[in-house]
Amino acid sequence: MLVNAVRLYFIHLSAFAAGILSSYFPGLDIMVAIIYLVVIALEARRAYELPLIQKIVTASIWQAPSLFFAVLCISSFNFLGLYEYAIFMLQFWFTPLLGLLSLAGINYYFDKPLYYYLLVYLPFISCIYYIGIASINRR
Repeated sequence: MLVNAVRLYFIHLSAFAAGILSSYFPGLDIMVAIIYLVVIALEARRAYELPLIQKIVTASIWQAPSLFFAVLCISSFNFLGLYEYAIFMLQFWFTPLLGLLSLAGINYYFDKPLYYYLLVYLPFISCIYYIGIASINRR
Protein backbone atom coordinates (compact mmCIF):
# COMPACT_ATOMS: atom_id res chain seq x y z
CA MET A 1 0.00 0.00 0.00
CA LEU A 2 2.72 2.47 0.95
CA VAL A 3 4.77 1.38 -2.06
CA ASN A 4 1.79 2.14 -4.32
CA ALA A 5 1.37 5.59 -2.76
CA VAL A 6 5.08 6.35 -3.21
CA ARG A 7 4.86 5.20 -6.83
CA LEU A 8 1.84 7.46 -7.36
CA TYR A 9 3.73 10.42 -5.87
CA PHE A 10 6.67 9.73 -8.17
CA ILE A 11 4.35 9.60 -11.20
CA HIS A 12 2.59 12.76 -10.06
CA LEU A 13 5.81 14.74 -9.51
CA SER A 14 7.21 13.58 -12.85
CA ALA A 15 4.00 14.61 -14.58
CA PHE A 16 4.15 17.89 -12.68
CA ALA A 17 7.49 18.69 -14.34
CA ALA A 18 6.19 17.55 -17.72
CA GLY A 19 3.07 19.69 -17.28
CA ILE A 20 5.15 22.79 -16.60
CA LEU A 21 7.44 22.18 -19.57
CA SER A 22 4.59 21.33 -21.94
CA SER A 23 2.65 24.50 -21.15
CA TYR A 24 4.96 26.43 -23.47
CA PHE A 25 3.75 24.49 -26.52
CA PRO A 26 0.09 24.69 -27.58
CA GLY A 27 -1.69 21.35 -27.43
CA LEU A 28 1.19 19.51 -25.77
CA ASP A 29 -0.22 20.18 -22.30
CA ILE A 30 -3.43 18.38 -23.27
CA MET A 31 -1.41 15.42 -24.51
CA VAL A 32 0.60 15.34 -21.27
CA ALA A 33 -2.66 15.36 -19.26
CA ILE A 34 -4.03 12.41 -21.23
CA ILE A 35 -0.76 10.48 -20.86
CA TYR A 36 -0.85 11.24 -17.13
CA LEU A 37 -4.36 9.79 -16.83
CA VAL A 38 -3.32 6.67 -18.74
CA VAL A 39 -0.23 6.14 -16.56
CA ILE A 40 -2.31 6.58 -13.40
CA ALA A 41 -4.79 4.03 -14.77
CA LEU A 42 -1.97 1.56 -15.44
CA GLU A 43 -0.66 2.09 -11.91
CA ALA A 44 -4.16 1.58 -10.51
CA ARG A 45 -4.40 -1.75 -12.35
CA ARG A 46 -1.39 -2.95 -10.34
CA ALA A 47 -3.39 -2.46 -7.14
CA TYR A 48 -6.18 -4.82 -8.24
CA GLU A 49 -5.31 -7.50 -5.67
CA LEU A 50 -5.42 -5.09 -2.71
CA PRO A 51 -8.50 -5.02 -0.49
CA LEU A 52 -10.86 -2.09 -1.04
CA ILE A 53 -9.85 -0.36 2.18
CA GLN A 54 -6.19 -0.36 1.12
CA LYS A 55 -7.15 1.08 -2.27
CA ILE A 56 -9.06 3.86 -0.51
CA VAL A 57 -6.16 4.57 1.86
CA THR A 58 -3.66 4.58 -1.04
CA ALA A 59 -5.77 7.04 -3.03
CA SER A 60 -6.27 9.20 0.05
CA ILE A 61 -2.54 9.30 0.83
CA TRP A 62 -1.80 10.14 -2.80
CA GLN A 63 -4.31 13.00 -2.84
CA ALA A 64 -3.85 14.11 0.80
CA PRO A 65 -2.42 17.57 0.02
CA SER A 66 -5.14 18.35 -2.48
CA LEU A 67 -7.88 16.92 -0.25
CA PHE A 68 -6.72 19.23 2.54
CA PHE A 69 -6.85 22.32 0.33
CA ALA A 70 -10.14 21.30 -1.27
CA VAL A 71 -11.74 20.97 2.16
CA LEU A 72 -10.37 24.42 3.02
CA CYS A 73 -11.97 25.86 -0.14
CA ILE A 74 -15.29 24.16 0.50
CA SER A 75 -15.51 25.00 4.19
CA SER A 76 -14.05 28.54 4.04
CA PHE A 77 -12.19 27.72 7.26
CA ASN A 78 -9.05 29.83 7.55
CA PHE A 79 -6.57 27.31 8.95
CA LEU A 80 -3.34 29.21 9.72
CA GLY A 81 -4.16 31.74 7.02
CA LEU A 82 -4.10 29.11 4.26
CA TYR A 83 -7.61 29.73 2.96
CA GLU A 84 -6.40 32.55 0.70
CA TYR A 85 -3.83 30.23 -0.90
CA ALA A 86 -5.93 27.07 -1.10
CA ILE A 87 -7.14 27.49 -4.67
CA PHE A 88 -3.62 28.36 -5.83
CA MET A 89 -2.25 25.25 -4.12
CA LEU A 90 -4.91 23.12 -5.83
CA GLN A 91 -3.94 24.63 -9.16
CA PHE A 92 -0.29 23.96 -8.35
CA TRP A 93 -1.00 20.35 -7.34
CA PHE A 94 -3.01 19.62 -10.48
CA THR A 95 -0.50 21.11 -12.92
CA PRO A 96 -0.42 17.82 -14.88
CA LEU A 97 -4.14 18.21 -15.61
CA LEU A 98 -4.26 21.95 -16.30
CA GLY A 99 -4.36 21.32 -20.05
CA LEU A 100 -7.64 19.47 -19.70
CA LEU A 101 -9.00 21.92 -17.13
CA SER A 102 -8.39 24.79 -19.52
CA LEU A 103 -10.91 23.22 -21.90
CA ALA A 104 -13.69 24.03 -19.42
CA GLY A 105 -13.94 27.55 -20.79
CA ILE A 106 -15.02 30.67 -18.98
CA ASN A 107 -18.51 29.75 -17.86
CA TYR A 108 -19.56 31.31 -14.57
CA TYR A 109 -21.79 29.58 -12.01
CA PHE A 110 -22.64 31.21 -8.70
CA ASP A 111 -20.12 33.99 -9.31
CA LYS A 112 -17.16 31.62 -9.85
CA PRO A 113 -15.82 30.07 -13.06
CA LEU A 114 -16.39 26.40 -13.82
CA TYR A 115 -12.61 25.98 -13.60
CA TYR A 116 -12.78 26.78 -9.87
CA TYR A 117 -15.35 24.06 -9.19
CA LEU A 118 -13.40 21.52 -11.22
CA LEU A 119 -10.27 22.27 -9.21
CA VAL A 120 -12.09 21.97 -5.89
CA TYR A 121 -13.69 18.62 -6.73
CA LEU A 122 -10.76 17.13 -8.66
CA PRO A 123 -9.14 15.55 -5.55
CA PHE A 124 -12.32 13.56 -4.93
CA ILE A 125 -12.66 12.72 -8.63
CA SER A 126 -9.01 11.57 -8.71
CA CYS A 127 -9.57 9.26 -5.74
CA ILE A 128 -12.69 7.79 -7.32
CA TYR A 129 -10.83 7.39 -10.65
CA TYR A 130 -8.00 5.46 -8.97
CA ILE A 131 -10.28 3.29 -6.82
CA GLY A 132 -12.63 2.61 -9.73
CA ILE A 133 -9.91 1.48 -12.09
CA ALA A 134 -8.18 -0.53 -9.35
CA SER A 135 -11.47 -2.32 -8.66
CA ILE A 136 -12.25 -3.37 -12.24
CA ASN A 137 -12.02 -7.13 -12.65
CA ARG A 138 -9.17 -8.30 -14.90
CA ARG A 139 -9.83 -11.03 -17.42
